[in-house]
Amino acid sequence: MWLVYLRFDDGGQVKTYHIRTYSKNDVTDLIARAERHGLTPTSKLVEYAAFITSGTIKLKPMIVPNFHFYVHEEFIERWEAVEGQRTQ
Repeated sequence: MWLVYLRFDDGGQVKTYHIRTYSKNDVTDLIARAERHGLTPTSKLVEYAAFITSGTIKLKPMIVPNFHFYVHEEFIERWEAVEGQRTQ
């Protein structure tokens, strides 16, 4: 199990995401997508990190002051929706 941290700047507004994913290939794919844009067409990746875990990651963090938590499939679904808007 991996946890990917992505931080974007969207016109001066910081958007931070944590995504639970399954393999290093998934991590590589998420970072490549993030380098194109975030969950809005105008967001630019400014920082990222990936952590491998030896145990399980709880589905939702207990304290979430300034970021969003997604499982892999949910993040990809939202990202692809934005990508579809960009190509129209």
